[in-house]
Amino acid sequence: MTSDSGAGVKLPGHLILEVTRKCNFHCPFCYCVWHEFPELARRDLSTREWMRILDFVLANGADDLLFTGGEALMRRDIRELIVYARRRAPKCRLAIFTNGARMNEDFLRFFRRHKVFISTSLPGLSTYPAMTGSRRSFKRILAMIARANELKWPVSVSLTATSANRHEFADLFCAAAIAGAASIQAGAAMLAGQARLHPEITISRAEWENLKQRIRELPDLKVSYNFGDEMLCECREHRPEDLAAFGRPDRQPCGAGERFGVIGPSGYFRNCMHTVNNRIHWRDLAAAQPSKIYS
Repeated sequence: MTSDSGAGVKLPGHLILEVTRKCNFHCPFCYCVWHEFPELARRDLSTREWMRILDFVLANGADDLLFTGGEALMRRDIRELIVYARRRAPKCRLAIFTNGARMNEDFLRFFRRHKVFISTSLPGLSTYPAMTGSRRSFKRILAMIARANELKWPVSVSLTATSANRHEFADLFCAAAIAGAASIQAGAAMLAGQARLHPEITISRAEWENLKQRIRELPDLKVSYNFGDEMLCECREHRPEDLAAFGRPDRQPCGAGERFGVIGPSGYFRNCMHTVNNRIHWRDLAAAQPSKIYS
């Protein structure tokens, strides 16, 4: 692959590959930035195009790939892409983020066989239909986590606190832990993507701190967990009132572009999942200087 090798380009080690814009859920807190900027996801790339991207990123510093979307399992070729990535980089860390709606025994065994770590979300119990815009039940997610635990393959679970599910947020944590989640990451809905278009779904910084305290006070459920305190992305400009409501007292520069990067459904590299600043098509990265990639 000579024309796409990008000799001299140094990419972040961790890359998020948004392999499709399609999703079978309509989550009101979805942070996918193309809800705000549709031009980032006008079409999904072909199998061959994604294979060329895999060739490029694996030759230029990436050693930790997360396949996501949209909903990654809506790509008919997702297994083909994963097998290709594993063949090209046997020691690369591979992971997939899925809403779980299409997960089944076959997928679980496939991911275990190819050493692909699984992450999923549990956005609600009684609020699950409202939080996913679907008629599905949370029970399928819990069953999938439990089955993966039986197969001794880890599933990490993300919990997103919103104005709709905050009353049952501690119950979400307990349900994921009891089902056998390997780890839990809990955070509040970020003001990005759908939540920027529907800010009523967000909660305040004070409400989030209260939810964190409730989880800390739970009995020890023998699961590792961490809190994601970012409610605004530091890569973006924000209104003063938003900074006052959602900003962290100890604001930290976003590590996007140095620790990780994103390639979206139409092939554009971005420094961060939550911004469109400094986007550049992956084909043009071969001619870019590292300072341009990380700026």
